[in-house]
Amino acid sequence: MTDVHALPTPIVSQAWQEVDTSIDTETPRLLCEEQFERYTATVAALREAAGLTVHHSAEDPASLRVCHPRTGYTVELDMREDRSAEWSLDAGDEIPENTPAVRLAATITGILNGAPPRG
Repeated sequence: MTDVHALPTPIVSQAWQEVDTSIDTETPRLLCEEQFERYTATVAALREAAGLTVHHSAEDPASLRVCHPRTGYTVELDMREDRSAEWSLDAGDEIPENTPAVRLAATITGILNGAPPRG
């Protein structure tokens, strides 16, 4: 008897195949504004192809705000010319005062596991 298994859901969106990622083959050149702009545009296009909403900062093109439409989670992404980045996650909710330790730990675990925050 053979086991039949369904293929897992792809981690990377199939739409990513449509995005030009040739920037990844280039050696990062610090202070090369044109190359860095293409890099940030590629990152934004990949996020959008994955079904996420991307907001570009008019003041700082290297700063992206990426939102998940189902969970409401937002990642603030600040990219650097050396292709490193600083990021933070906002689950769009606050944890109320006097929250028991178990509930606080469960809330954070749920957020990191992709569960929508509870009100």
